[in-house]
Amino acid sequence: MFQANFTRRLHLFAIFAAAIVSTVVTLDSQARGQSSEICWKLKTNDRFIIEFNQNSKSDTTVDSRETSVKSKTEIKMTWNVSSVDSDGNATIQQAITGINLLVNGFTRKKKGETGAPLLEVAVNTSAPATTSKQGKKLLKQIQPLLNLPIDVVMSPTGEILDVKVSTDVAKLLNELPNTQNLRQLFSPAGLKEMMGASSVILPQPLSVGQTWNRQSKTETAMGVMEQTETYTYLGNKDGEQGEIAAFSVSTQLKPLDSTSGQQGSSLQGKLLGFSGSGTLLLDIENGYFSNSKLQNTVSTEKPYREKMIKTTVSNEIEMNMRRQK
Repeated sequence: MFQANFTRRLHLFAIFAAAIVSTVVTLDSQARGQSSEICWKLKTNDRFIIEFNQNSKSDTTVDSRETSVKSKTEIKMTWNVSSVDSDGNATIQQAITGINLLVNGFTRKKKGETGAPLLEVAVNTSAPATTSKQGKKLLKQIQPLLNLPIDVVMSPTGEILDVKVSTDVAKLLNELPNTQNLRQLFSPAGLKEMMGASSVILPQPLSVGQTWNRQSKTETAMGVMEQTETYTYLGNKDGEQGEIAAFSVSTQLKPLDSTSGQQGSSLQGKLLGFSGSGTLLLDIENGYFSNSKLQNTVSTEKPYREKMIKTTVSNEIEMNMRRQK
């Protein structure tokens, strides 16, 4: 059960990571703000290396029994701008080049007791020999996704126009295990939906101190939620490589009206609390996103037979992006 759930979560995170790139690089074109034309200005043959680091902790309580799982995920990706048309729409070939994963968990019957080991999973695509026994099946599922070229077409304003895959890639995706919904997640339609939902088209013009919102609906284990992201352009500052534009983002999550039939069911449980925030830094002189740090914590409870399961999940995600020389 753990392996199936974690495999799906890992693939979702990989897609989410790609989606974050779409979000934060869109901010780059708007942040410059000194130009009369505020838009993406990627050039053919631009190459970028992207590194994601996610630390997660999940604490679950059933009566007095506690289970805690910590995970660390590192994902490396490449972006190659293969072409830019006369309208400024850029075709970006992206690929995941490596995944390193470490998971540790323990369980205890009540607070104060020493926890008993629950699991330990290690997966390293760069050094398969270091993969733990429990991670070998997961490694086998991940390996076909490495260096898989997927073309993303993006407009100068940051809108995701299309996601394309070659015939060979489409065949490989069609052979992915359907039990984990990987075919749907990595299909052109699935990727376009995920990246499009995460991309941000900024107000024009943009001035320091300006704040704007983006609202969307998101599927969760607790039903459909309304997500509101609030962005603020904080201003510019000096960085190691030149002038940096800084943005903040905060996220709110709330259930939709229970009369919609999507929320309020006692079987689904309920959202106890959610908080999300982050910072985005843009290298203005070199014209690309350089760093982001995002944090979120969600607490839920869900009935199970005659018991109540309470879970708190915390995530810290950092992304670094640099141009390849």
